[in-house]
Amino acid sequence: MNYLQNPIRIAIADDHEIFRNGFKLLLKDQPEMQLLGDAENGIELLKLCKTEFLDIVFVDIQMPKMNGIEFCKQLRLANLKTKIIALSMFNDDDLIVSMLGAGASGYLLKNTNRQELLRAAVAVHEGRSYYCNSIEKKLTYLISNNRYHPHRKNSAIDLTEREIEVLILICKQFSNKEIAKKLRIGIRTVESYREILYNKTYAKNSAGLVVYAVKNRLYDPHEFE
Repeated sequence: MNYLQNPIRIAIADDHEIFRNGFKLLLKDQPEMQLLGDAENGIELLKLCKTEFLDIVFVDIQMPKMNGIEFCKQLRLANLKTKIIALSMFNDDDLIVSMLGAGASGYLLKNTNRQELLRAAVAVHEGRSYYCNSIEKKLTYLISNNRYHPHRKNSAIDLTEREIEVLILICKQFSNKEIAKKLRIGIRTVESYREILYNKTYAKNSAGLVVYAVKNRLYDPHEFE
């Protein structure tokens, strides 16, 4: 089943060649994603991002020379729009917090399958965040137990009623198109609201907006389970 008219242009970075080869096999005969390159570390991947137009990169967190967390930071400093999905063998609290805090929009464990890779890529490509089930549960736990709170200093920020409406729909994983339809506004208007929310909350991506909303009691993830 084709989710998109144009394939999502992706790359992967992992220091294990066996895993990179396995990743390529998962993408075989899957026209929704086009693999444009692979790298052994963050330095190589950063060079690739500067020479190729990439929509999404799948990044191992623990790599030599430049790990996934530092790669996220350097990608943002380079002002590149490529989005990041973390790959890891572990659902370690500190790794999750560090990677999302550095700007990753998704987090998958390496035992993922082809279907979940596609779901994650489509979600992140559309401006949403995506976490595998175990990571989503862990993230909710970290937020509720005050372990993940990069936006606490912004708790006094005033948001308009419409900005809060958009924020809550982002938390519910609605795409820009879906938000526009639900609120009966244009997609460009939704994009403008996203930028306003990013600027007001200092969030780097949708994951940061979710964290802000939960910490400031604007959104309760348990309410929608």
